[in-house]
Amino acid sequence: MSKQLKTLAAAIGVGMALASAPALAESTYGYSSTGTGVVTATARVNLSVTVPKLILLKVGSSGATADTLAWTTSFSIPATPTVPTTTANNAAVSWNGTAAPTVAASANPAAVAVAAWSNSAGSTVNCAATAFAAGGPTLANVTVTATGTLPHPTGNLGACTATPAIAANTLVSGTWAYALGGTPASWAAGAYNAVVTYTATSL
Repeated sequence: MSKQLKTLAAAIGVGMALASAPALAESTYGYSSTGTGVVTATARVNLSVTVPKLILLKVGSSGATADTLAWTTSFSIPATPTVPTTTANNAAVSWNGTAAPTVAASANPAAVAVAAWSNSAGSTVNCAATAFAAGGPTLANVTVTATGTLPHPTGNLGACTATPAIAANTLVSGTWAYALGGTPASWAAGAYNAVVTYTATSL
């Protein structure tokens, strides 16, 4: 057998011996030179249990795809109300030029399902949002109404604050309903997008 193989075999033997060796503990003894009286020997074994920390958060659909909540605005052109619904150029309209069109936002999207859980006491949920571009709605125009046991971090997206602490090993859940307010008639034409990021923090 070559020197390298002998070294490898020896290393494997040592590893197997260590793997099969019992856990280390204390060893003590008691002794009486006269052979009388009570003698004692104690040995201790330390027990250790590690519970990993886990936190879960769900806002909307399950999985890795973020839901998109969308609104559009519509116009009603006076005096005989005309509501443009399709792309057109040079379409006739009975507007007499004495009043501006009225503008309204579409219906609010359905509420999204939410849930959070952690085995760490004092966990919270907070939010942060990128601002809409200038000229359109503001984050404060988007209000959120919560139902169930998981409150939304704020009443509107313009002022995120952490939720009250969540008890350990307690599932909190419910729905968050988003509503668009503000004054659509004052917004300039364009597409306005924002991203809201929710963060569950385990303390």
